[in-house]
Amino acid sequence: MNNNAWLQKLSELTHLPYYPQHKVFGNKSGALIGVRDGYIVAVGLGKTDDGKKAAIRILMRYAPAQDVAALGESLVAARGKFQKPITLSTSAGAVRTYSFGKPNPESIASDIDNMMAALRTGAQPMADRCEDCQKAESAITLFNAVPGHYCSACQEKVRSQLDAAAMEYEKKETNFFLGTMYGVVAALIGSVAWGGVAYLIHYIFLYGAIIIGVFVGKAVVQGMGKVTWPGRIMIGVLTACSVAFGDAIFYGLEIMKNVHTTFGEGLRLAITNFWSIETDSESGVLSIIFGLVGAGYIMYSTRKPEFKAHFEPLGAPEFGGTKAAGA
Repeated sequence: MNNNAWLQKLSELTHLPYYPQHKVFGNKSGALIGVRDGYIVAVGLGKTDDGKKAAIRILMRYAPAQDVAALGESLVAARGKFQKPITLSTSAGAVRTYSFGKPNPESIASDIDNMMAALRTGAQPMADRCEDCQKAESAITLFNAVPGHYCSACQEKVRSQLDAAAMEYEKKETNFFLGTMYGVVAALIGSVAWGGVAYLIHYIFLYGAIIIGVFVGKAVVQGMGKVTWPGRIMIGVLTACSVAFGDAIFYGLEIMKNVHTTFGEGLRLAITNFWSIETDSESGVLSIIFGLVGAGYIMYSTRKPEFKAHFEPLGAPEFGGTKAAGA
């Protein structure tokens, strides 16, 4: 059964309209979107969050829940073959993976019925009200591909707020000099701490390098303010230098101990022969790579925010619209 036929069959069983034009879960075949007992529900084909496995995905939306933990426990008990649902204050999502063929629509419909029954015990329906101002609003609108109830006034307010936030972001200054100074100081502190700890425990603890990358990255961000691409590149360079110099300090301390020389002489020898020592060490080069993982996390977090508010009405479903609208 192809994707469209499978979703049409599931639409029949769940009484949720089928909208092939709305790719809520990223799949080109679209999704089922509708209201059941006052709750907004979307079901469709997609991938797991890491993008590695094919999955059936369900999203359930409700009024702000009083006890999210209790609601989560109820959904876990009713999830069937779905993975443990992720439960938030106004929405819950669950994923069921598959490898060779999609599960039969009847089993998915049964699991959805059970989760909806559990939802009714722990969360109030949205009751056709705007999520922001609580005015009556029965129409479902997709806000950045997520279905909800939004009146026209609140849609315009959200757009205005995001436009203002975008303008405020553009006004922020980038202090490259201060970011560099903060980053250099953090890198030196990281090197001393890295080399000293490695010497005390007698080996290079790779996961500690990730901490160095995060530490240096946050220092650059603190000093720079709005981080641009040169700043992100600097985070990576300073992290690599910090971990490498920390390795050199560790090697210098080891040379000092083994050949009974001064630390200065041991450090000079370590730096002079750094690459050969680093490549011969079991964890040498890996420590730099692990440090860049931590730096990469900070670099990714400094990307320019998306000030986007895309509201889209559902329009007409391809299948099951009339029956599902009042279900």
